[in-house]
Amino acid sequence: MVAQPSSSIAASSTAESDQSRAISSEKILAALQYLSPEQRRQVLDSVEFLTQKNPPQPPQKPIWEKIDERMAEVPDEEWERVPTDGSYQHDHYLYGTPKREL
Repeated sequence: MVAQPSSSIAASSTAESDQSRAISSEKILAALQYLSPEQRRQVLDSVEFLTQKNPPQPPQKPIWEKIDERMAEVPDEEWERVPTDGSYQHDHYLYGTPKREL
């Protein structure tokens, strides 16, 4: 089993980043209405330059989601071949030593 952060933590950080983006966008849009057309063009040029310099990256999936996706690709027949006593008998499976008595 893979440890996962609580969903409330992940949700709150996502909500905070969405909220900060919304607030910033609202402030920018409010300020734009007071600029001249030439100043607005300069703002647009600046935004385009910044976007080209640092293109937005798509959000990455958490590692546990990537692992879940990979594990879903493994056929059931392969899962049936995985030893159920691997944690107790790891020396046997790794190094070929005789199985321990439990």
